[in-house]
Amino acid sequence: MEKQMTITQVRDAIGEVVDEVQYQNNRYIILRHGKPAAAIVPLHVYENWQSNRERLFSLIEQMQATAGDADPDEVMQLVLEAQQATRAESDER
Repeated sequence: MEKQMTITQVRDAIGEVVDEVQYQNNRYIILRHGKPAAAIVPLHVYENWQSNRERLFSLIEQMQATAGDADPDEVMQLVLEAQQATRAESDER
């Protein structure tokens, strides 16, 4: 479940917020001046994001090495394809 709280509310209830995130997989959007400013998510969500990001950058580096003197537009197309592949892989989990 996703909830929204102001910074002041989070500050006053941080222990409860962490418990809900850790044990109930709740997610919190932290509001500053009524606008989303940050998120608190379960650790596994963060770790999954971090892993996907590392894989994406690894794929980009591989493509850059392979592309050599290729047309920058072609390289960008390869990057976008790698990004889509990484996202699809993530969705399968």
